[in-house]
Amino acid sequence: MPLHRIRKDPRGHQGPHRKPTQLRSGEKMTQVEQTAHKPHVIIAGAGMGGLTLAAALLQKGFDIDIYEQSPELREVGAGLWISANGSCVMAELGLKEELEKINLAPDNRVIRFWKTGEEYSVYNRDAGASKTDHTLIQVLRAELQRILYEAVIKLKPNAVHFDVRSVGAETVGNRARLLFADGTFAEGDVVVGCDGAHSRVRQSQFGPAPARYTGAVAWRGLAPMSSLKPQHKRALASTWVGPTAHVTSYPVQRNGEQFVSFSAQVDSDVWQTESWSERGELSDALKDFEGWNQDILDLFINSENLFRWGLFVRDPLEQWSNGRVTLVGDACHSMTPYLGMGVNVTMEDAYVLARCLERQPDDIEHALKRYDAARIDRANLAKEKSMEMLKIFHAPALEHIETGRPYIQKNWAPDVVRQRYDWLLAYDATTVEL
Repeated sequence: MPLHRIRKDPRGHQGPHRKPTQLRSGEKMTQVEQTAHKPHVIIAGAGMGGLTLAAALLQKGFDIDIYEQSPELREVGAGLWISANGSCVMAELGLKEELEKINLAPDNRVIRFWKTGEEYSVYNRDAGASKTDHTLIQVLRAELQRILYEAVIKLKPNAVHFDVRSVGAETVGNRARLLFADGTFAEGDVVVGCDGAHSRVRQSQFGPAPARYTGAVAWRGLAPMSSLKPQHKRALASTWVGPTAHVTSYPVQRNGEQFVSFSAQVDSDVWQTESWSERGELSDALKDFEGWNQDILDLFINSENLFRWGLFVRDPLEQWSNGRVTLVGDACHSMTPYLGMGVNVTMEDAYVLARCLERQPDDIEHALKRYDAARIDRANLAKEKSMEMLKIFHAPALEHIETGRPYIQKNWAPDVVRQRYDWLLAYDATTVEL
């Protein structure tokens, strides 16, 4: 399948030393150039966290530079959903309209029995019993990344420097440095590691964070609706549950073409690589889901590409910031996908950090302590609650419909779903007290 690509800026990364802006007579300063008094933020990684943080800071008048190890932004097809706690950040960034353009909103969210497809509605979007917004925005990850990237380079065209591998960070006096593999560095007032679960910035500040295998392997893929049966074209966010596996699927679009994005997790004693861009074999997927409803098997069979990886967790960090270096997203709280909160909690991190830096631009270390205090407990709790869902999704009671039906009705009853999600969805990173 075609890969989403954002080409490398031919000017390349500027490196550690940059000349001050020189203006000719009569020229006006741009928004970024007018804000020399604001801290300069160095960001490692141009994923969702790094780009969200960059957009927020640029809008608040900060200067930023992002260093990305890939030669270009390239994402294989993967869907994600943005819930209310993430969409409020996008709205504050002025990107809600762009987000809606790529959204394929579900009419319902359902739990389905693995063998028969019998379904139970759990969507509280229009339910009066819950005052919390349960609306889901369903998009391709690559499309969300494109929107954020375009928002960043609109404010600072040369903000993202590709093909630069970060190996750590350090605080030197009242400055922070992002260290590169070639021995050079970029220096600013603060460094933020948005460099994912294998974060080298985190390792440089807090040491190794050993990954523990969860006992589950994940599959994901993207199947064109044109290749699927009519029932796949329903506007549903579905989670199929079984005794040893579950599958979440929902519609997404790319350039007007519609797909079903799916993520499947199955119990496995066999360890796989932690990378979620490793290819998997169709025969292995069909073996893992032998006996499942044909609608699920059709997703695997018709997927443009299949990817398989092991799900790992790390112990939660009690501290994210050290000196003038801090972390965002998977770098500090990578979590399992069982609540669908990974990207949303990352967006929360990014916006709260931007607010903390805006509040105390002249006292970076205190601003970062405020950030830690505002975010760590919530993110770690979300991480914990997500992992707890594995034993709910995979349960012996789901082997047969006679025991599966009451199990589903108990564990996905409206009040249970509200208790599971309301505290997550009600959070507003743009207004929460700091």
